[in-house]
Amino acid sequence: MRYLLLSIFLISCTVSLHAQAWFCTDEGTDLIYTRYYVKDSTVKWHHTMSILGTSLDPADSSTTVNYSSFIRTVDGKGLENMETPAMMTALISREGDVILDIASSLVSVLRGVLWKNAKITAEGGKTLLPSVLVPGDTLRSAAGKVKALGMTMNVTVTERKVLGTDTLTTPAGTFPCVIVSEHKVEKGMMRNRVTTARTWYARGVGMVRHDTYDRNLKLETTEVLEKIVRK
Repeated sequence: MRYLLLSIFLISCTVSLHAQAWFCTDEGTDLIYTRYYVKDSTVKWHHTMSILGTSLDPADSSTTVNYSSFIRTVDGKGLENMETPAMMTALISREGDVILDIASSLVSVLRGVLWKNAKITAEGGKTLLPSVLVPGDTLRSAAGKVKALGMTMNVTVTERKVLGTDTLTTPAGTFPCVIVSEHKVEKGMMRNRVTTARTWYARGVGMVRHDTYDRNLKLETTEVLEKIVRK
């Protein structure tokens, strides 16, 4: 009986470990970040991600998370004159996999920055962050396209790899994390940017730290979770 109980306990722990996504699903939570330039530690921007609500799909037990993202420069103004937060969604599967649509998210950003009433369309661009992440895993690439005012922007995310695990301490607390690296190329709409990023994710929280490297793999910025506010 003792061994049976031990087996049940271990199975329960495993299920609990993998059930919680690498994303925040707590309605009314604000995740507050600051991005710093590495060269001199000055602040590039402040970023607030707000979890607005969730809805469960009874057909497949997936959860849609509605959230907003708003970036302010050091003078308190919205980045590139953005007046309102960009509205976004994440899909969490029953198993805890996270699906993000980078193309649709870009559409929301463009509406807030440039073209509130313009016709903007998006294709593809869905990234998958599985619930079970093991160091050495290679994750699925993604490619998306956004069209507006006769212009097109192509976004590709490749070379997505799980580098390892880490226990990371920030002003918001200490978090067991997994580290994911990816290569991103943005072309079009007067933008041509190539970056590599390393992101630390914690279960039930999502991004805790995000390092961005330029095309020569020189570290440019670090974005860190400063505070978690639950309303």
